[in-house]
Amino acid sequence: MPIVVPSRVFTARLRLPLSALLALACASCASFQDKPPDPAIAQRLEEVRSIAGPPVSSFRFMRMTTFEPIGLSNLMVFTAPQDAWLLQLDGRCRGLDFGPFMGLTSHMRLVMSGVDSVRVQDNPIPCRIVEIRRVDVKRLRRIDTEKAAPSQPDLEQPAPTASPRSG
Repeated sequence: MPIVVPSRVFTARLRLPLSALLALACASCASFQDKPPDPAIAQRLEEVRSIAGPPVSSFRFMRMTTFEPIGLSNLMVFTAPQDAWLLQLDGRCRGLDFGPFMGLTSHMRLVMSGVDSVRVQDNPIPCRIVEIRRVDVKRLRRIDTEKAAPSQPDLEQPAPTASPRSG
């Protein structure tokens, strides 16, 4: 069976489209990173950070009851009804904001910053946890309740009435 070696003309033809494809891929990545953050996500992150404690090195992890992605670099994980943790990730975690979250790595039921990672379905690259902060769940629920409550009209001011037209 003969060995087929591509000709130089053929490889030169491939070089141009591949380089163009690479340039396009780099441009799309740069535009993704330069996209301004969503104000709602920035506000939510600020709310959670304001009620989170100082960074800790680890937390006990038996199971997760729910989670809330906050952008592509932060995740709030609830391990019990009164226990929540804000996890800051090393860079952007692809698929965190819209993909189904899969779980956390842990060692002997302990999640540690700098060691453990967040795993997202359809993202083969684990997202390393660089900071862990405990969230005050009572204050978080109070903030969420206040945001969800419809604004009450001011009862002090009389409602405007329509005046009959004269004339």
